[in-house]
Amino acid sequence: MKCASFRILMKDTFQLDSDIVDAFQKKQMDKVCSLYYEAANYFEDKADIEAACFFYTQALAMALEENHELKEKIIYKLEKYGRSKDATLN
Repeated sequence: MKCASFRILMKDTFQLDSDIVDAFQKKQMDKVCSLYYEAANYFEDKADIEAACFFYTQALAMALEENHELKEKIIYKLEKYGRSKDATLN
């Protein structure tokens, strides 16, 4: 059973990576932001907080650039893990 779960896990992460690359190539930065946020949530669910915060940070960069609706949620997540104390984000 573990092997099958691992294959699903790998397929999901490869698909997410492919979707991010595709959105970048098409210059769909709002979609890139959403996909980074999805990746961050994925790693947070797997208790890999370092990876999650990396993707939350990438999502935040896109969210600030695009004034994306996820901006506040991303800031909350980064603050939750002590990664964002910059007053300029408000």
